[in-house]
Amino acid sequence: MQQNGEKNFAGIGTCPAFINVVEKASKFATVPRPILIRGERGTGKEVLAQYIHNQSQRCDEKFVAINCAALHDELFIAEIFGHEKGAFTGATSNRIGKLELAHKGTLFLDEVANMSRDAQEKLLRVVEYQQFERLGGSEEIHVDVRIVAATNAHLATMIAKGEFLADLYDRIAFAELTLPPLRKRREDIPALISHFLKNLHHEMPDIEKKVFTPAAVRALQAYHWPGNMRELKNVIERHYIWDADGVIHASELPLEITTVEPIGGTFHEQVRAFEKSLLLNTLKDVMGNQREAAKRLGMTYDQFRHYYKKFALGELLA
Repeated sequence: MQQNGEKNFAGIGTCPAFINVVEKASKFATVPRPILIRGERGTGKEVLAQYIHNQSQRCDEKFVAINCAALHDELFIAEIFGHEKGAFTGATSNRIGKLELAHKGTLFLDEVANMSRDAQEKLLRVVEYQQFERLGGSEEIHVDVRIVAATNAHLATMIAKGEFLADLYDRIAFAELTLPPLRKRREDIPALISHFLKNLHHEMPDIEKKVFTPAAVRALQAYHWPGNMRELKNVIERHYIWDADGVIHASELPLEITTVEPIGGTFHEQVRAFEKSLLLNTLKDVMGNQREAAKRLGMTYDQFRHYYKKFALGELLA
């Protein structure tokens, strides 16, 4: 069963790195083994996980997602494994967890690096043997679940520090897929704009149709997008809904976008625009802390101050 979301996802963009990820996802989707998806926040990790599910033999079964960073340890374990009546204060009845809900289907573990050591050890047994016990229970429960996990953390570093189980990593990473950040697939931004607008009109058919001017599109392409596709989607939808005019100009976009010089011009002009964009967005990421920005960019403080003055970054942050 192929869904529209899956077709749309596979068809967005011509960036070679992105196309390579989608092709690998299609290949591994039919292999009944766990998959680990890497990528910065907002790059579409859950969308890719859904795509993998839709391409697999499990496509007619449930796709169940859980955010491993959203719940504290005991509540997370109860949510994923389920619990028996009386397992903890407030557990007034038996409840099945995400694993049982996903039986025969796919369980998506978002931000898997945020799981506690206890939860990791329990999940390790599930991945290896497809069996577990509910919290507070003693009955062995067997499931048939395909695990797809995602993270923006560097798991090798966490393993070296003892923060993530090497055995669990070995089992959930039968295949690894890394989604490129939006700043590395700028050529796909016009297609993504069209995709988000199409979805918006499907959701809100009565809204007036509007267009982004070429200059506005160039400004969107020049921006660093620390929040990636999620941030792009929010910017597009917000301005599309609230701007009264039928045409959205570059000047109407958020200041942090319009202060970045658009792509274009000579080689040296484009290099200068990239340098300015990189420095400005790094500064924003560290709340204006120049020493921290210099550290993140591998520069000395004096080197950073030179560029800070050169591009008048203080005025852009004001």
